[in-house]
Amino acid sequence: MYRKEIRMKSKMILCIALLVGFTLGSPAQESREVNKTVPLPKDGQVSIDTYKGSVNVDTWEKAEVSITARIVADGWGRYDEEKVRDTEIRIDATSGSVSIETDYKNLHRRRNSFWDIFDGELGTTPFVHYTVKMPATAKLRIKDYKSEINVNNLRSDLVLDTYKGEVDVRSLNGGLNLETYKGECTIDFATLASESRFETYKGQIRITLPSKAGFKLDADVGRRGDFDSDFEFVSSRSRRSRSEYWYSGDVNGGGPLLRLRTEKGSFRLVQH
Repeated sequence: MYRKEIRMKSKMILCIALLVGFTLGSPAQESREVNKTVPLPKDGQVSIDTYKGSVNVDTWEKAEVSITARIVADGWGRYDEEKVRDTEIRIDATSGSVSIETDYKNLHRRRNSFWDIFDGELGTTPFVHYTVKMPATAKLRIKDYKSEINVNNLRSDLVLDTYKGEVDVRSLNGGLNLETYKGECTIDFATLASESRFETYKGQIRITLPSKAGFKLDADVGRRGDFDSDFEFVSSRSRRSRSEYWYSGDVNGGGPLLRLRTEKGSFRLVQH
């Protein structure tokens, strides 16, 4: 019995030692940061083209765009330093626009090298986390694959194209053109100021509008899709075919067009 207790204690000590050693010996994730500020008229346009990570956009009254891009390795592989170094952040500014792009071309060239045949660690690309401040009245366009996207207090139109990213837009005063394949999106309109379009294959989109907002609804929902609304409207709910439902009508007397399209996704219209 005594020997058994000693063996158990020895195993526990060994496990703790290994855990501590692993924790202390684990290398920190490779990362680097890019910072830049460029001028932009208050009626200009900002474009962001990225792949994975996050995009956080806030607005201000300055006629300039502040960009911080933090590049972080996806894992702890032996090539992480090179992959973080080879990930480029391209920032191009003209008199009326600013373009921001995540560029993995150097990684792709490395991935297609002869040595990639023997090593699978080159397959992952780093995350890029953007923090952007821009004029509140400038237009914004975001193209993404699977990032977490947050946009706050924009007083202009927004175009957003993501494959399966998570989207949170707050206090939007403008129109929104949103397309996603299977992402989860939460949109809060301060004012639906212009025509807006939402399209998803099987994503979930929640749209919040002021209770007295006036708009014209045009919703085309697939047989396996779902539509729910807090707003009352004169509905033309007709079964156009065996696979589609169509909802249309004026809300609060009508206004800008709100167009919804889905095959298997869901739309929820909420009042605030």
